[in-house]
Amino acid sequence: MPELHWPTWLIHHQCSFCSGLQEAPGFCQQCRHKLELNGPAPHGGEPLRWRALSHYGGTWRQLIWTLRRKPKARLIRALAVELAQQLPHFSEWAQLCPIPPRQGHPKGPPQWLAGAVSQRSGWPQATLLQRHRACLGQHHLNREQRAENLRGVFASATAQNPNATVLLIDDVRTSGATGQAAAEALQQAGYSVAGLLCLSSTPIGGCGDGLSLPLAQQGLPG
Repeated sequence: MPELHWPTWLIHHQCSFCSGLQEAPGFCQQCRHKLELNGPAPHGGEPLRWRALSHYGGTWRQLIWTLRRKPKARLIRALAVELAQQLPHFSEWAQLCPIPPRQGHPKGPPQWLAGAVSQRSGWPQATLLQRHRACLGQHHLNREQRAENLRGVFASATAQNPNATVLLIDDVRTSGATGQAAAEALQQAGYSVAGLLCLSSTPIGGCGDGLSLPLAQQGLPG
């Protein structure tokens, strides 16, 4: 009997970032190194407990831009796997609540990621927050201005279960003002907030969320 040779695409997976062939789904080892996913996850506790997958910069910054500009199911699933591994650092169980987009803007990475992490982990996803009013873009504001800009932006319906715990999901954390404002709205409604889980964290004095800048200013191809 002649030896059978299966097409490589039938027995290999594609890296969710570089599309190179590999044996397992997700990111290849070379891309994991570029994305700085092999080290300890950045984390902190002020003004709200938070964890991120990597620091905002370089290749990881490019990945987040790619996600926002052209979302791909394979990339979202790979990121959900990485995020789900961070869940035990927050709680034994919580409702996943994505940060809602600005008024007039469509759903984005927080909504896509929360849904994918929910499917992966079994933790429920819940739309608990709404934008109560419009606010300015944050990329040009300092820490104090961000906090004032977000004051009273979010609202939440009263919790039906007084013991309900919520974990916020976002893409980029800068000063922590957005997560804190969302947490305060949830706490006022009776929820317990475990913290904020996001893709990336960047210092307030750095490049900010940067994704609202023109591509040429981000150092990315147009």
